[in-house]
Amino acid sequence: MTIFPMYLSEYPNMNTSFPFHLSIHRIKTNFPSHRHDYLEFSLVIEGHGVEKINGKEHKMEPGTFTFILPYQIHEITANKETPLVLFNCIFDLGLLHDIGLQNSLSDTEEFFLEPFLKLEDQTFYKIKEILHEMLEEYNQNKLYKDILLKARLSEVFVVFERARRKKHSPSIKYNISTKKGVIWDIIQYIHVHYYEDITLSNLAKKFHVSVPYLSELFKEHLGQNFVHFLHEVRMRHACSLLTSTTIPVTEIALEVGYRSFQTFSRVFRDQKKLTPTAYRKSHTVSKS
Repeated sequence: MTIFPMYLSEYPNMNTSFPFHLSIHRIKTNFPSHRHDYLEFSLVIEGHGVEKINGKEHKMEPGTFTFILPYQIHEITANKETPLVLFNCIFDLGLLHDIGLQNSLSDTEEFFLEPFLKLEDQTFYKIKEILHEMLEEYNQNKLYKDILLKARLSEVFVVFERARRKKHSPSIKYNISTKKGVIWDIIQYIHVHYYEDITLSNLAKKFHVSVPYLSELFKEHLGQNFVHFLHEVRMRHACSLLTSTTIPVTEIALEVGYRSFQTFSRVFRDQKKLTPTAYRKSHTVSKS
């Protein structure tokens, strides 16, 4: 019997103007296989274990930095004798764009860059110190808190990207049309281009696979069809805009890829059990 990964769709502060959360996690045994449509990174500070990302395992030990993209399914298992303690940061894709590092979302279209890296001691201590400072700032309510956290987030990613690119030679090509591996590149593409007129047939053509084969890949890896997945991604962005901006609902429909407001409204009600306007009102009330 096939067991599909959990789909995590909520995290603290996600429905705010600064969708960002930082904490220290302790994993004593196992964090089961899951996926999400936000970004996540972790830095192991104590303990040992293994993490499986899209079926490929790597060690987790002090200094291991992992950057998880929305399309990646991962699972963590800690060593019983030495449980894992790690920094965990989750945030919206838009923040990566805000700090000018959105290209890290599309690196795998050109080169094979591993989503994890065992940092050298000096780099490990540097990022760990930054994250401790970020956590202290995050847990307080000081003036310009969000601006400072964005600056620190930029610093973390610059240090990580420099270290990762130093390790992985750009001469290593990654073939995006390699059979089943293509599904992860397609899911990534949808997360970046969700607002465009995306269809199963034009995706199949772009990634050089047949429509029936691509349809089966969605069912095999995600347990749902292409249309449901596309709606899921678009609804995430719609909810973010509804709760953090005053953009009219009709414009939000267009912004997230729906040419028909009626279709947008129907899909939104089906998934959220509320109209877009009622959803906005309920979240505005809860924050006031």
